[in-house]
Amino acid sequence: MHDCKRARLDTESLRTWTSEGFDVHIHTNTHQHAHCGVQSPKPPMAVPSVEGFVRWNFERKADLLGDISATAARGKPLRLFSMYTGWGTAEMVASAVSRVFKSLKGTGETLQVEFAWMCESNLDKCRYLAEAFKEVQHIFTDASEVASGCAWEYRSGRRLLVPMDLDGGFVGYPCVDLSSLNTGPGQFKDSSTATGKGYANMLQVVDKCGRLAFLGVENSGNMWHKRREDHFERPIDIQDMAFRERGFLASSHRVSAHEFGPPQSRNRSWSLYLRKTSSRTGPGGLEAEVALSNTFLSFRCEVVPLANVLAAKGPRRLPSEKVQKPRGEGGAKWSRQFAELAKRLGEEQLDFKVREVLSMDLPLTLREIHVVALAAYELQARNVDVWKEPVVIQVDQGFGRSWHRSDHRIAPCVIPKGKYIVTGPTWRLMDKQEKCFLQGVGPEEISAYRMEQLLTETQLNDMAGNAFTAQICLAAFLSFLVCWNPGAVPDTEIAEQTA
Repeated sequence: MHDCKRARLDTESLRTWTSEGFDVHIHTNTHQHAHCGVQSPKPPMAVPSVEGFVRWNFERKADLLGDISATAARGKPLRLFSMYTGWGTAEMVASAVSRVFKSLKGTGETLQVEFAWMCESNLDKCRYLAEAFKEVQHIFTDASEVASGCAWEYRSGRRLLVPMDLDGGFVGYPCVDLSSLNTGPGQFKDSSTATGKGYANMLQVVDKCGRLAFLGVENSGNMWHKRREDHFERPIDIQDMAFRERGFLASSHRVSAHEFGPPQSRNRSWSLYLRKTSSRTGPGGLEAEVALSNTFLSFRCEVVPLANVLAAKGPRRLPSEKVQKPRGEGGAKWSRQFAELAKRLGEEQLDFKVREVLSMDLPLTLREIHVVALAAYELQARNVDVWKEPVVIQVDQGFGRSWHRSDHRIAPCVIPKGKYIVTGPTWRLMDKQEKCFLQGVGPEEISAYRMEQLLTETQLNDMAGNAFTAQICLAAFLSFLVCWNPGAVPDTEIAEQTA
């Protein structure tokens, strides 16, 4: 397999290439991990937002406007699609890049972007997307039908041919069969499973899009684990090889949201696929993949302080919080686990923490109160003052897994039905807007896309938990625009010319 050639290197010698008149500038020195001793760029905003990060990236990268101008100068819209990106993350990102590019150029030069279609299987999501993204031409409801080329369209209520004249797109197919919680996982390529079917649908769409130049793919971090079901191959290797066989460069990474700004621990597999004949660095193998990889990684930055994100809402009790008498749950398994922990850590100290949490009248079950009490005990053992410092504790997790243990200043992963407590002078539940902020969607996008108007609190929480992190999607999109040669002849035309 192509394992050692996966483009994951920050190689100093591979920064600038010239190919067919284009200069591609790879900014590898703008960010290194803290342990390397090099200062990372610091985002200036208090709350992560799509438009805020777009503008900041253009400001901190002097060459970015020029690198993207070739795409803008081609004179026709960049046609995109998305499948399973949550609440329209890819559309938010592409629209924001187009707006900011136009405002900064100031010469009438525009980056035209249009979304040919979106696909989501959940009808509540389709209903929301149809209202919030009216400029998107089609909203399809079944990925398998989309892959066949003819699918049910939500707005028109009839079956339509799926447009396949596309330049790029973003896909996030189901990860349920990769989950470590799945007791009956199947083979990655088994199309009878949700994950295998989603993977197959994605490849069928790619095969039908003859001019497709780039594709961003997000999935579970478990894509990087060797699995017995796949003969100890990693799904990410299988996926990368499938795209290389189709003539794409492959640049795959396992990254977390906090590496790109939002203070959330969200480890995901992100893959960037760029057609070799459409690469500005030429159709080469490893060097071109490293160029794409380094461009993507150059958008990493310091994390936005969690305290700033939570302060945007203020330490008040939310109106929707209904304090009830704590109730117990059936089964004594969790209580036995807690008792065993208490014996090791100190029964008196943990009992005191339980009483402290009970006294705050938080809307928690008895089990959740004990999870929070243990987390508070562990944090204070690390000299974290939870009465002053905001820390996010996920109360519906297991004991010892409720907070980000490597850095308490980063929130745990936001999941659809997750329940989170924010510590500090006033302890409270984290609200739906804060979950949006942790996914990189700020007040501007919440308002512009009418999230609170069109979605119930449950729906918005669900979408926040399932969506792409906006800043990673942005890094992928900008990387494609930098490394793509929009003047390249599509493979389908090359095939026709040589036939």
